[in-house]
Amino acid sequence: MAIKGYMESSLSSSEIFKGINDVEGGENTTQKAINLIKTAKHLTNEDIEAAYISVKQITDTLTREAVKAFDDGRIVLIYNNVPNLSVTQAVPFITFKTRSGYTTYVFMDKYVSMSRDGIMNLQAPILRDLLTGALIANGLKKNYEALSTNQYLQNVMTEIYTKFFTRILNRQFSIAADKITFDSIQYWINKFFLTRVFGANDSPENIETISNKHFKYIDEMKYEELKQQYADSNPQVISELLALVKTASPRMKSLNLGMFLSDWMNYYYIPSTLAVDNIEYLIFMTLTILAGNNIISISASDIVKEAKNIKSLRGELLKLV
Repeated sequence: MAIKGYMESSLSSSEIFKGINDVEGGENTTQKAINLIKTAKHLTNEDIEAAYISVKQITDTLTREAVKAFDDGRIVLIYNNVPNLSVTQAVPFITFKTRSGYTTYVFMDKYVSMSRDGIMNLQAPILRDLLTGALIANGLKKNYEALSTNQYLQNVMTEIYTKFFTRILNRQFSIAADKITFDSIQYWINKFFLTRVFGANDSPENIETISNKHFKYIDEMKYEELKQQYADSNPQVISELLALVKTASPRMKSLNLGMFLSDWMNYYYIPSTLAVDNIEYLIFMTLTILAGNNIISISASDIVKEAKNIKSLRGELLKLV
């Protein structure tokens, strides 16, 4: 099987993925993934029969499309029982371009247990989350424009991302009480997300409107100052955004990427890692929390469930596949 690594623009520009992938003195994550795809067990529906049957009985259309993608071979479940060969939990799935099109490979090592008599056990809700996340990732490789031009997803994912982000900052630095600072930080995060993570195909004016619509305490003069600070900083990657954010308050003088990422993983769990600066994993994180399963910490469930018009999310995501 000829495998060509394919990094959607958002993943290829992911500073977090680059950090995971660049491992000195050993195989990087991409090479480990390719080796497992070639040598590890590809699970069939018979291997995970009980979970597969349960998920197949779920009636919502997005789940049905995910099961169909598994049946069609666009999603492949990889199981490896040699721990030192495993891909990190921070990369729950990855998509490659093969001769037959785009295939998304899901790494199941941490989610499958083996009974004494050799029967594989897998929880159906976890299978559903992994298949659905992989389905969206696969769809984005084929037609990213379906996401970048979707106004609903642009708005709801901006709200969710910024709340995920500011929760970590607030837990560490207690910044929410300073209303002007908090408004300012949210504006910068919104703008970074729309332009660097989501990749919105929209006018600068509309991006500004979405970025500042939360303002309650920012006057016109302060707004012009914030816009100029963002333009001068022009953050391209997450560490550059954090460098800008820390200027908003002396409380955050110790903020850096290592601290932020550690706090993110501790609070939201390791499979959420790439959601820091990549849209397909952010969608996976959001869907998993919405379903109430514990791949990602349900401590963040209020962020997702209280997002405006969240009930339309699965229907809008269906347009991506």
